[in-house]
Amino acid sequence: MAKKEVLIINSDTAASSAFEAAKFGYAKDGATFSAALTSGDDNVSLFYGSKNVGPISEGNIKKVTSIAYSAGTAQSSTATVALESGSAYVKVINTTKGTMNLPIKTFEGASAAIIEALMDVEFAKSSSEFYGFGASISGAVITITAPIDSHFRLAGNDASSFAYGTAAVPSVGTEAKVAQAELGGFIDGGVFGLGGTNIKKPASVVSGNYDLVLIEAEKVTPSKAVGNAKNYDTFIIEVYVKDGNSTVTPAAIVTEVEKLK
Repeated sequence: MAKKEVLIINSDTAASSAFEAAKFGYAKDGATFSAALTSGDDNVSLFYGSKNVGPISEGNIKKVTSIAYSAGTAQSSTATVALESGSAYVKVINTTKGTMNLPIKTFEGASAAIIEALMDVEFAKSSSEFYGFGASISGAVITITAPIDSHFRLAGNDASSFAYGTAAVPSVGTEAKVAQAELGGFIDGGVFGLGGTNIKKPASVVSGNYDLVLIEAEKVTPSKAVGNAKNYDTFIIEVYVKDGNSTVTPAAIVTEVEKLK
């Protein structure tokens, strides 16, 4: 499993030749600080504030991807209810987790209005696997909407019909997701979570929305095994850049880091 490091950049100011804690830049060989890199640089760390991630050298970088902030799109689909022998039912299947045992809830009644009312009750329960879903009705048509970053499928009695309208699009760089990534970085770095109750979780620096620069890299080192065996250590650096920056932007970071390919 690849090691992961997380760097969260809240500044829009690039560093000069000296280390400046409130600015973003690069440290070369642990000593020279710069706003730009040169092909062939070795032992480069990305720095911001008191945090440094790396080091990486030319040849380590395999792929650099920039992903813009997105609030995401909520899935919306419809069930057109038709009765059979005086009743109908609609099954909502929460496919978000993608596990073998998907949460399924069946809503049954003698009219679309009754079924939609049952959905309203279930979707409002904080203990429900469908908490945060929404339903509305127009005639025999029930529109079901999932929260952003969730998705679902529909089924029901044969006479009813189902249509998938707006497709779900996941969010990227929201405050909640970046805070979760930050926590994962603390744990992966051994700073928090692996040392028991004696280690206090560091304070979060996440605020607002971010774009993401995903750096995928691999270091090859000689192995102690016989012959020409080598160790291949893969790692990922997630750089979250404040959305809306005009100087320290994902494009500017990609341009520099790609010099280390």
